Amino acid sequence: MIAFEIIIIQGLWINNTFITFFAFILLFLFYKNSFLSIILLTPSFETLLYASETFTITIMLAAFFIFVFILSVIKNKMIADKRFALLFAYLLIIIVGLFNAIVFGDFLAFINWDYKSVLSENLLSNIPKIVFAMGLFFFIQNEGYQFLKNNLILATKLIPISLIVVSIYFITSADETMVFYLRMTLKNADPNNFAAVLVALGTFSFYLVFKSISKLWTFVGIVSSILVIYSVLLTASRGGILTLVFTTFLTLILFSKGNFKRSILIILLLILSVLALFYFNIVDFGFIYERFFGESITNFSSLTSRRTDLWKTAVEGFKQKPIFGFGGSMSVSHWINFTTYGNAMSMHNLFIEILVQYGMVGLTIFLLLIIRVLADLKNLLKLNKVHTTDNTYLLIPFISLATMLFAGLALSWHWRELIWYLIPLCFSIGSFVEKHVRENRAYLL
Repeated sequence: MIAFEIIIIQGLWINNTFITFFAFILLFLFYKNSFLSIILLTPSFETLLYASETFTITIMLAAFFIFVFILSVIKNKMIADKRFALLFAYLLIIIVGLFNAIVFGDFLAFINWDYKSVLSENLLSNIPKIVFAMGLFFFIQNEGYQFLKNNLILATKLIPISLIVVSIYFITSADETMVFYLRMTLKNADPNNFAAVLVALGTFSFYLVFKSISKLWTFVGIVSSILVIYSVLLTASRGGILTLVFTTFLTLILFSKGNFKRSILIILLLILSVLALFYFNIVDFGFIYERFFGESITNFSSLTSRRTDLWKTAVEGFKQKPIFGFGGSMSVSHWINFTTYGNAMSMHNLFIEILVQYGMVGLTIFLLLIIRVLADLKNLLKLNKVHTTDNTYLLIPFISLATMLFAGLALSWHWRELIWYLIPLCFSIGSFVEKHVRENRAYLL
């Protein structure tokens, strides 16, 4: 635990990407239970650790772990089921999307027929993320439920402590952060992305607040949660704040069962914390109010920073190529919006981005992935009703994924690494739950 936090501190304050990379690898090799904590946490501060203009610590670690996954498959066996089939189907969609972009891409003239950038985008980013997701699913299945359990339980401690460290670094390093329009964010990071990732990982902190039986770890969870909330407010990200509200309510619903008194205390503490931030003028709530309800907000379009206009344009573009879309490249959105508004922008919506790039077929497969996750969540909740032991920690990845998808309603980050880490993680939990139910049913028969 101490070694993990030392690596985090080194990465934040010394910013040596290669030392951080090799330190995490050594930690994993000597202590495999740190695996999930390593891959889930690094996206929160990856913009501080670049090996080159395009390769972050997250990408480097993903490349290493893909190699680990391949070795695992060679040594053990491939456990393919309906969840893997969905991931494989989406991989095929991405490959078809690449072919579509290269051969039929209407947007190619807009990027001066830069085939290399389209190939690079798909072969070095999009396809490897799906391959990573498939490998992660196989790896956890081969390692077994106990490996998953140990990793998640350890993550409920490592990630909240690490979020305290990351938040303190963010709050105290104003000279190092990017400040624009009175908004703060981590260096090189978009404030909306940074805020949403903090909230998604903050689910681990919320778990300690609701479920820890240790006073020490409950205190750690409270401190971590307050710092996450404070950091999100400092970004003044409307999407981040709405995502925080959404995740808070979802956490209350899923974690408060059989814990009513603690839930009331948590709500009161949350209200008091926000009031304290307001009373002592620690956060400029006036600016946040202006961003939601100020004079510049005259309609829904201005409230969403013109996102609704972009979505209308996307729908018109979708009508032209509804089946397979315009092809797998972010340049598609830039081309559509430049043609309409003279400004090359993304669609600022995960689902609409998939729709214009991969068409109805691509969006359908992605939604089937999410439906499968929801089915696994339903089975887990059923199991928790009859199970004598508390398995609430298994809910954390589902809440984190829901957080990412909610934030994706205003962000074009269908290729955000954390999403493709959480989907196979939820699939793995669902697979183990399904196996447990099937074995118990066979035993009863």
